[in-house]
Amino acid sequence: MNAPCRALLRRITPALSGALAGLLLFGPPVAAEEPPAIRELPPYLAGIDMNVPAQAAFEGWPSRELQERPYWLNWSTLSLQRAVLFNQPIFLVVTVPWSRSAQRMEAEALADPLVWRALNHDYLSILVSADRRPDLYARYGTGNWPAISLLLPDGSPMLSQANEQGKALPISVAPTNAKGVLYNLREGRKYFDGWQNLLQGVSQVYEKRVDLEEATPGAVSAKSIDPVVRWFLGNVDAKYGGFGPAPKYALPGLMEWAFLRKSQGRDGLIKPARNTLKKLAAGPLFDPRDGGFHRMAAAPDWGAIQYEKMLEANVELIREFVFALRESDDPALRDALLATARFVTTVLARPSGGFYLAQVADPTSLDGGAYWTAAKADPAQAPPIDKLTLAGPNAMAGAALLRAGALLGDPALDAAGRAALDLVLLRAFAPGRGVDHVIESEPDRGRYLVTQSTVAFGLLDGYEATGDARYLAAAKDIAAFVLHNMTGENETAYRDHLPIGAEFGLLDMPLLPMQDNARFARILVRLAALGALEEGRSTAELILGNYAGDLAVRGVRALEPSLAIDELLSAPLVVTVEGPVDDPRTQALRRAVLNVSHGWVVIKTVEGAAPAATLVWRGGTRRVTDPKAVADQLKRLVEAGRGAS
Repeated sequence: MNAPCRALLRRITPALSGALAGLLLFGPPVAAEEPPAIRELPPYLAGIDMNVPAQAAFEGWPSRELQERPYWLNWSTLSLQRAVLFNQPIFLVVTVPWSRSAQRMEAEALADPLVWRALNHDYLSILVSADRRPDLYARYGTGNWPAISLLLPDGSPMLSQANEQGKALPISVAPTNAKGVLYNLREGRKYFDGWQNLLQGVSQVYEKRVDLEEATPGAVSAKSIDPVVRWFLGNVDAKYGGFGPAPKYALPGLMEWAFLRKSQGRDGLIKPARNTLKKLAAGPLFDPRDGGFHRMAAAPDWGAIQYEKMLEANVELIREFVFALRESDDPALRDALLATARFVTTVLARPSGGFYLAQVADPTSLDGGAYWTAAKADPAQAPPIDKLTLAGPNAMAGAALLRAGALLGDPALDAAGRAALDLVLLRAFAPGRGVDHVIESEPDRGRYLVTQSTVAFGLLDGYEATGDARYLAAAKDIAAFVLHNMTGENETAYRDHLPIGAEFGLLDMPLLPMQDNARFARILVRLAALGALEEGRSTAELILGNYAGDLAVRGVRALEPSLAIDELLSAPLVVTVEGPVDDPRTQALRRAVLNVSHGWVVIKTVEGAAPAATLVWRGGTRRVTDPKAVADQLKRLVEAGRGAS
């Protein structure tokens, strides 16, 4: 553009601007579209209009809707960093979906707008699944569902002496209504604001405790478990069944332990163990309509039932019923076994094999039991299934169903048991790296001792029931993983979890759980008896020595370590099954061996041209080729062994 043109443009531009302005101001009216109202946008998109003076722009923001909605965070480094950065105490909820009290708390108190207003103003809120994170539940569990704790910003517990013991213990919130939660939130915040430096120091002292179990070491001998036997015999509830006043629930391992001791010539526990199972089968925890057992009764007379039906508890009962029926037949216990196996293989069954975690308590009723207590049940109204799939309960389910299938002669139970074990083997086990805790949904790569012990135990049982060498190899591999990775310096027991990344809060407190260590000791003893682990017995003795000092004070929780000690001290009946694994004659021999009336049996499998079984006990030997002769030959072997001793 030349100079004259530029000059002309400068002269006419103001005029054009004025004309355009006139058209805009005084031209014919034009229907303009209204901008969308901010109130129609989601609150998080409305934002702040920065063209408005600051005082007016921020007036009324954040909106009530933003203040009174949940902001759950997961347990992670980022969440704890946020709490530390803003110096906010933590409101930790460890919960499960299957408990009626947890359902009610979530739907009522933890859905109240005023509760969330207080939480969002004064706390950082973290939600944890207890089923997915057993390490967190072991440290922050309160005995209630949900387990609610008030924590310092670094995840350490706020401590108080305002408790029955008068000791500095973590502050927790019992299941309550919105008013109760608000009271705890207000008082907890006052406590934090006034004493946070002191609280931090006291928490550091608390976290230096070596083990929440407070176990007492002792010599591993018969003297360490004799007081436990006396405790059980002295605490039998003759009127209602079970042991002690309450709560009442299945005691996994009691019948197995009683049967082992009977095989040693000590019959004292057999009668109370059988009576406990019979009372369970005849009592209100048993569901005669759909089969299976509810989780527990909180009252001595089997009242205050918690109605959820868990895979783990039901497969442990299947195992107990099998041991009871091997000891001596009983129609009522056989019926209960059949009904429990039916519940597991139908209601809890995954379509492609394996089993879901639980059938939840009925969310439509106050106590969670309306579906089961109705005069006539409508299957369409059955409570939902918690479809979380865990490796440990599935391994135990597979093993228990294989034993039940062998006892009942039911090929469908055999198939369901194998499918569960194969699911664990293919989806959760990694050679040299242990077992994943969660199979689905959202698999969890955490390594927990409870998972390693439970899966290895189930696989060993599966190997004995089938002769499948894959199960034995995997169990041995898992044991090696635990031995090499899950213990600290100068420790002879094993830690509850393998650290992955930064540990904070109570996670860095070493926890050497008695129950899981006892089961791991049983695995090592059995691997040694199978000839698969040379140092198994000596390592098991070191483990059990951490807890053998005063087991009787543990009450029913002493069952597993006592059974483990008895297995270590006793000579098992060792049976070697020879012959092609898939040969029907070999399978018949194996079934006969699985069902012998002897409490402590280890079954090996070796290749052989012709099916046979060799029984060895206390130096005596019998070789059998006819399944029908197994029971008689065992009787002769035991009589000879007792005579020699």
